[in-house]
Amino acid sequence: MNISAGLVKKLREKTGAGMMDCKKALQESDGDIEKAVDHLRKQGIAKAAAKSQRTAREGLIAAKISPDKRSGVILELNCETDFVARTDDFKALTQRLIKRAEALFSDGGQARLEQMRKDESVSEEINSIIAKLGENINLSRLSALKLAPGTEGKVGVYVHPGDRLGVLVVMAGDHGTEEEDFSLLLKDMSMQIAAANPSVIEREELPPEALEREREIYSQLAKSEGKPEKIIDRIVSGRMEKYYQDTCLLEQSFIKDQDKTVGELINETARKLGGEIKVQGFLRFRLGESVE
Repeated sequence: MNISAGLVKKLREKTGAGMMDCKKALQESDGDIEKAVDHLRKQGIAKAAAKSQRTAREGLIAAKISPDKRSGVILELNCETDFVARTDDFKALTQRLIKRAEALFSDGGQARLEQMRKDESVSEEINSIIAKLGENINLSRLSALKLAPGTEGKVGVYVHPGDRLGVLVVMAGDHGTEEEDFSLLLKDMSMQIAAANPSVIEREELPPEALEREREIYSQLAKSEGKPEKIIDRIVSGRMEKYYQDTCLLEQSFIKDQDKTVGELINETARKLGGEIKVQGFLRFRLGESVE
């Protein structure tokens, strides 16, 4: 099969593997990028690179929570250069859009929010800034989180300095949600998600096909390393536990104290407040993730 240089380059950027290894992996995988990534990982040549580590466009991430802290919105506004992203006009546009998103979400929920990008007045506003700044501008992502009616708790927000990474997190509690300890925990969860980039809250949320894919990769990797057949299952189990610790929020090491997990931190705070605390959901936007 003829493999183009562009496809090889794309795989190399995705995995960090050598050019010849990438070309061979693509040939073995009939040009399928994802299968080629798995092929390289099974040989121990590369680790799958998270898309969140690739920034394909410039722009800003903005996030905002409601005054009652029961809902929040987050968006990604893209442009072509960092120079334009730092202009007052682009920053002001970002803030106008996040305020409009907040109003739409509180008025009609996620459905109304998703209509915002199709709104003619929003397009006109963006187009006016495009004409002024001379770059393409795109509202690439827009989403929100909200506490369920009748549930005690809060939505937390964290935007990393530089406005290239933002987080919303919803935490529910049946007691003490107005206490300082709960607010500190909410802040810590926002920063944890920003820094450690979990995929899910707990392992039960991981798709079975994703788990099977990881097990197959770890099994093939152990074989390529020459490990004895009788201990491969044990090796795979150990590597799966590490996978859970990396991808599941509650099993991650707490960024401020590596000797405890996030789940243990939450339970400690819950006991202190005399109730139960649960992370209901989170959103993490990193600049450039939405671009293939």
